[in-house]
Amino acid sequence: MSKAKTERPLVTYLIVIWMAINILLMTTLIASGDEEDLNNWIEIALWAFSTVGLLSMKKWGSAFAIFTLCYTLSTSMGIVIYYQIWLNAVRVIINAVAITYLFRSIFSKSFK
Repeated sequence: MSKAKTERPLVTYLIVIWMAINILLMTTLIASGDEEDLNNWIEIALWAFSTVGLLSMKKWGSAFAIFTLCYTLSTSMGIVIYYQIWLNAVRVIINAVAITYLFRSIFSKSFK
């Protein structure tokens, strides 16, 4: 009994690329001397696990990716509000769009 292979939509690959960019961003922050900020290490771990989860095309993977996107959305909003570093607004917008897409995908049964 072989299972039919689940096709991944292009948007899923774009979200995975976004996650890889965030891993590189956090790694760059750590390499540039911000290694004491625990949040950077937490984000790297969350992004790495959620990337694998999202590529699995399972509901748990998508749910974990949504959690990670919400976590980074909240930290990015804090940076925008407190430090007024407006480049993080791009992260907020992309994360919000990805969260919306993944929620719709879960409820439209795109994930198993």
